[in-house]
Parts: sequence; structure tokens; C-alpha cells
Amino acid sequence: MGTFVITWHAANMRWNPKDYDGIDELTVSYTDVWVPELVLVNPAEETGTLGKKWQKVNFHHTGFASWWPADLLKSTCALDVYSYPFDTQECFLWFTALGYSSDKVKISSPNDEIDLSFYIESSTWKISKSKASAFYGGLQIHFHINLQRKPGFVIVNIVLPLIFLSLLNAFVFVLLPESGERISYCITVLLSIAVFMTIVSDTLPKSSEPVPLISYKLMTDMVISSLITLVTILNLRLYNKKDTKVVPNWLQSMYMFLSCKRLKSRVHLNWDHAKGMENAENQTEKTHKGNKSLNRKRSKRRQSEVQIARKPSIAVVNLEELRGESIKGQIVRMVSEMEGENDAYIQVSWKNISNMVDGIAFVTFTLLSICSLVVFFIITLN
Repeated sequence: MGTFVITWHAANMRWNPKDYDGIDELTVSYTDVWVPELVLVNPAEETGTLGKKWQKVNFHHTGFASWWPADLLKSTCALDVYSYPFDTQECFLWFTALGYSSDKVKISSPNDEIDLSFYIESSTWKISKSKASAFYGGLQIHFHINLQRKPGFVIVNIVLPLIFLSLLNAFVFVLLPESGERISYCITVLLSIAVFMTIVSDTLPKSSEPVPLISYKLMTDMVISSLITLVTILNLRLYNKKDTKVVPNWLQSMYMFLSCKRLKSRVHLNWDHAKGMENAENQTEKTHKGNKSLNRKRSKRRQSEVQIARKPSIAVVNLEELRGESIKGQIVRMVSEMEGENDAYIQVSWKNISNMVDGIAFVTFTLLSICSLVVFFIITLN
């Protein structure tokens, strides 16, 4: 709804108030006198001149005329929803005086901006800037309006739930396979994203250029959710495979590679224990040199300590038979041999492989969801 204040000078509407009992103003219907008929050039519906039958024109005895036509204006605007819901729109209202030349009617605007004193702000849009200017030698007047969308409603009802869904999507790999809820969880998230795609498509204009960035974000989440569902199904097949089927060597190597931290910690523990035993042996030999009975007790004690440290492996070392080899070298060799024997008997089952896939998939899809979210906000806000 807009109201125009149109003023002009009518040379044939001047009179002397003394000749008409002091009447200095006159109000008549705009259909009975000449008015500058303005037509909206870019209407959204039917084309018509500005003004209604019930609107009046005021004339002053000096010939000054004022007309305040008000109407509900519906114009077409080229929308750019690429940054939805943080988009801004530019709308134009073009009015022209059809049938007149520039020497008969010349339109000018006294102000460079639209007067928003009586404007009631919309719950969806905010007018950030406005401009009024005349074109084509005064035959047309253009009103330029910048609209900025209020994104609060869309953020709370669409963007935030979409963020939570995309982050919760990868947590399907944390569920225990025995629960039997993995597939239903994936399908529920997938359908929820599809519902949000329908809601967003209903709120946007039916235009393909440009495609809103949030539509790409929804499609990305849909693809990620579909991949998560596929990986979950394949991983459940791995989990339920029979142990009679041999795990391929490359899967065993991958599992061992990802478990290397645990194995390295065991080797360092045995090395520190062996080094402590060597230092204790050197100090004992210096203080109790020549005492064979004490040496036998110490050798038995060392054998028991090695057995405890390497459970379930058992090793017995006769130190008197290894006089030519240092205690450190013997213990290190013994530890490495037992590590090799234990590694030879490590069994990698299909359940271990399934747990490894769960961990890799959880990290991968979580990073993908976070990256898509960060890219969406960076491009949209810029």
C-alpha cells in the first residue's frame, strides 16, 4: 500500500476569493478535473492508472493543485535467492505519464528518498534503502527499494534443525551393531532431510536461476546421508561374517597399522623393565662380588620377573650359561623373540574389521558434515 503526493499548477483553476464569498479552496472528484494519469510500467497483475473514484483533488485559488492517490501496488521483482535466508532484494516501481510529451508533462521528485514516516514494517522484510529519481526527461519516475530479509524465522525453523540433523547423521556408527537400530536410524535421518528439502522448496519462488545455496546444502546432506546408509549396510555384513572366512591380508595390515600405538606401548614397557633389571644387576655385582649363592638367588628372581612381565609368554634364562653375553643384550633379544611369537598368533576377526570401519566412517562423515556447514555459512554470509 502506497500513497503519492502529487502537486501541480492548474492555470484554468484560479479565482479571486472575494468574488466567491471568500472561498479560497475547492475539493472535487478527480474524475471531474484533469490529473496527471500515471501508469505502473511493471505491474504484477492488470495494468491501470493510479487513483480511485472516491479520491479527491484540492485546488487553491492560486491554481495550486494537490492530489493524494493511495493504492495497493503489486509489481514484479527479479528475485535473487542465492543467499537465502540472508538475501537482499532490489525492487523497482516505474510510473510513466502515457500519451504526453516532455513539453506538456514533466515529472520531478522533490525528495531523493521515499518518505517512510507512515510505513508499518513487515514481519518478513526490512527496507534498508530507498531512492526516487526521474528519467527520460521527466516522463518517468522510478522508485528503487532495497529489501533485506529477516532470517530469524528461517534460522530457527530450518537452518538449526538441519545443522543438528547433519551432525547427528554420523553418530549411527557409535550405535552397537547388536542393537539392531542402525538401519532405522539412518532411514529416519534421510527422510527428515527430504522433508526439509520439501519445506524449503515451498517457501522459495519457482525459479532455477540462481539456485539457492541452501538447496545445494540440502542436496549435499542428502548425499552424505545416503552414503552413510550404504556404509552402514555393508559394515553390518562384515560384522556378521563367519569367522571361518579368512580376513584378507591387506585388511589385517590396516588393522595392525591402526593398532600400532598399543603395540609400541607394550614394547617400550618391556624395554624399560629390562633396563631397570640391568642397572640393578650391575649394582648388585659390585657390592656382592664373589658371592655365588646370592648370584643364584638373583638369577632366579630375574627369571620370575621376566615371566611376570611377559605374561602369558614364559621364558627361563640361565645366566651362568651366558657369561659371554651381556644381560642387556640377552634380555632385549628375548623380548623381541617373544614379541614376534605373540604377533604371529594375533587373530584379526571380522568384528575387529567392522569396528575399524566404524571408527574411520565416524571421523570421515563428521568432518564432511562440518566442512559442508562451514562452507555454506562462509559463502552465504559473504
